[in-house]
Amino acid sequence: MQYKILNSGGLGVGGRQNELIELALTHKYDGVEIDMNDLVGRHDTLGKEFACQFLQSARIDLGTFDLPIDFGAADADYAKQCERLDTIIDLAQTLGTHQAVVRIAPKSKDLAFQENFEKHSSRISEVADKFKAAEMRLGLFLQASKVAKATGDFKFIQTAEEIATLAKTIGHSNVGLCIDAYEWCVGDGALDQLSDVDVNQTITEVRFADLAATADKANLGSSDLLLPGDGEDSFSVKLANLLIEKGYQGPIAVATNVASYTDGNRHRTVEKLSFRLAQLAAGEDPTASANGEVAEDAVEEGAEAAAEGTEATDDKAAKTEDAAAPASAS
Repeated sequence: MQYKILNSGGLGVGGRQNELIELALTHKYDGVEIDMNDLVGRHDTLGKEFACQFLQSARIDLGTFDLPIDFGAADADYAKQCERLDTIIDLAQTLGTHQAVVRIAPKSKDLAFQENFEKHSSRISEVADKFKAAEMRLGLFLQASKVAKATGDFKFIQTAEEIATLAKTIGHSNVGLCIDAYEWCVGDGALDQLSDVDVNQTITEVRFADLAATADKANLGSSDLLLPGDGEDSFSVKLANLLIEKGYQGPIAVATNVASYTDGNRHRTVEKLSFRLAQLAAGEDPTASANGEVAEDAVEEGAEAAAEGTEATDDKAAKTEDAAAPASAS
């Protein structure tokens, strides 16, 4: 459980590949999450070599990406989105990723649950066949925290049990679950739902975070998502220990948003996330001991030095990217 992915959520660097890559390299991540729509836009405008140049020159993987397809869309819209699949798969293979994320909308505007379930199952199965040929996996992502703000008159996948059932119904060996610990808890998920499964077969990626003990699931705010280990009776710590016990070997990340940070220093933030992941992978509680607190202080000092040392590199790379990037990718 050592393949660490840096996700861009909350960092404010989603449109700047060079910044995200620099942060990942500086703080010893193995891969990064890149906006695939942005990557395809670069590919279509200036070619594959340009689209891939930052990641390839840095020798870091495209660790994961959201698959930009709405599996509940109308037929014409869905067909249009699927026209880009070959390009997406080619870019993903070139950049070294082995999994993508499929976000499942928690409501539908037009279809009742069963009809929508069947549509998703059929469509994801078809796309999964293409990804299987490319030796890539799809991880279904529960969006339980989005229920209150989602539009549509018909309920769809809103619980951990429902998304697990969808994955089982699809039945493809390369279709599993991208487990976001925060979303899993919001969706009434429990640890025992994962204790009897083959985690390396069922789980494509794990994103650690905690749900605040005081959270109202019907009215969630950004402050209800906590860094792993910051919550009471941390689910992330329990999940990490289970994964260690069961020999999980897949990618790990921290699920974040802007409320997860206090000072806005990206290097300090990213180093803190890296340190938390290392603790979880080692079976340690990130906030359980004075040693952990001392270590995090040292980490922050190192992050400040790293930020100073990479500032000039960031500026130079940003100018290069701004000069070359297509308008649609900015």
